[in-house]
Amino acid sequence: MNTGQTLLVTVGLLLFTIFILTVYRSTTSRFALAVANEALLTGSAIAQSLIDEITIKDFDEKSIGNVISTPDSLTPVNLLGPDLGENDYTKYDDIDDYNGYQRSENLSRLGNFISSVRVFYVNVNNPDITSNTRTFAKRIEVFVRNNFITDTIKMYRVVTY
Repeated sequence: MNTGQTLLVTVGLLLFTIFILTVYRSTTSRFALAVANEALLTGSAIAQSLIDEITIKDFDEKSIGNVISTPDSLTPVNLLGPDLGENDYTKYDDIDDYNGYQRSENLSRLGNFISSVRVFYVNVNNPDITSNTRTFAKRIEVFVRNNFITDTIKMYRVVTY
């Protein structure tokens, strides 16, 4: 083989290597995107499921079996969270018991999903505004994190009495 042929073989191998690396990079990128999308859908389903679980509870501890006519009868803002004796989420009986609640779900394919919940009073006419006083509207915010999701999933629902 002469120098010209050696040079052509070397250039051919170099181009083939570049082609293989490009195909590999493209395949890896698509796989990573597919896993991230699957994790995003799973995390969204986990968040929605937790919101559904919370919203089937009573509006407030004071409204269980009672009719409330003024917001001042509801749980004070600084006491939102589990009541005495509710040390396990299976004992939660009203929406605000979930304030500060965290749950971890480990899935074999996608790893650990960590959910956290905030519950607070909001302005009845504008639920984007947090209220420092009791109102007939509570906002439930659920956050879900996972290693395959680049940002935290945030879902919320406003529940009124």
